Amino acid sequence: MAAPHTDLRTGTHDPLCLPYESWRRLYGLACVRCGGGRGLRPGGHAYTQHLDGGRLGWAVQICADCEDCPKPTDSKGELTQ
Repeated sequence: MAAPHTDLRTGTHDPLCLPYESWRRLYGLACVRCGGGRGLRPGGHAYTQHLDGGRLGWAVQICADCEDCPKPTDSKGELTQ
């Protein structure tokens, strides 16, 4: 379950375990990172697992407040949770 200020662009999520708020973020109705709605702009992609084992990409939005925050990355430069 995604907590506030969890960036859904990290990892691949199980669609059967996502709460309603996370679906709002995936559909671009709220910021993918914080769930806010002020000044939404394109914010990359989030991914959910497909039943066949693949991934589904979602074009998500990011708000003006989160746009300037750095994305958390690991030592390889990949996004972390």
